[in-house]
Amino acid sequence: MIRAFIYGITGKMGQIVARNLPDDFTLSGCACSSRCDEAPSDVIIDFSSAAATSKVVALCDKLNCSLVIATTGQSPSDEKLIKECAMRHAVLKSGNMSVGIHLMMRLCEFLKGVGKCEIIETHHAQKKDAPSGTALMLKSASGASDIHSVRLSNAVGTHEVIFGLSNEAITLTHTAFDRRLFADGAVKAARWLINQPHGLYSFDDFLGSEKHPSLYHSER
Repeated sequence: MIRAFIYGITGKMGQIVARNLPDDFTLSGCACSSRCDEAPSDVIIDFSSAAATSKVVALCDKLNCSLVIATTGQSPSDEKLIKECAMRHAVLKSGNMSVGIHLMMRLCEFLKGVGKCEIIETHHAQKKDAPSGTALMLKSASGASDIHSVRLSNAVGTHEVIFGLSNEAITLTHTAFDRRLFADGAVKAARWLINQPHGLYSFDDFLGSEKHPSLYHSER
């Protein structure tokens, strides 16, 4: 049984992770802004915010476990803390925990440079950052010149990467229908991470190591 500590459990994603832990996981502890319930853990799954980075790293040291960071917007000093933490523990950090987004990034890397590229990203109206961390990841992969951010009602998330050629266009689109997909990705990454030596890993490191078809399906 894998003992998972959820940091940011009162948030939308933290609650989804807690409600959908697969059968080989158990909730060992949790933390929110007002309290922290600690217990021996194999991995911390952090869906809080960049502002909690120093607390998450300190907890990782205290519990001596692996760490999955699913937050964005870290400052240079936060990034330094994460890199230092990775010298002691296995740490996986990604701005998006979707398998589909990372497959899309590989396609963007293949198409990079074929023509002018722009990105349109759509999220719910309450999303604080614009452009999204995912859009910035896709920009890096595709070489896009511009990102257009749209905020509409309760949209979960859609990213379009458009490559314009002379007389044609190629559009790659990823649509998230349910936030559970991000929880699924984080849990699968956590399962893989606990068997890795200390170091800083990306979601692509995990994705590249997994070949089984079940990787691309949700699980319970």
